[in-house]
Amino acid sequence: MTRYRLKWVAGKNTPQKVYITRVFNFGTWEEWRALKRKFHPLAIEESVKKPLAGQWTKRAKNFAEVLYSCKMPRKALISYDV
Repeated sequence: MTRYRLKWVAGKNTPQKVYITRVFNFGTWEEWRALKRKFHPLAIEESVKKPLAGQWTKRAKNFAEVLYSCKMPRKALISYDV
């Protein structure tokens, strides 16, 4: 019997990017305020300009692109294709 294990492959800022992305996708007003207090503006901008693949909703991606005047790659969008 072969055992497979999941392996976490991530950069050093991945947990931070996951949190920032989640706030963009589904955050409440209180979470937005906490985001601004907790993270440096450049960290938020980096999460937008170098997004995690497959983590962004279409609405959040569009909002982030307008807010930070950038174009995120298409691979940043959540894909439900199986």
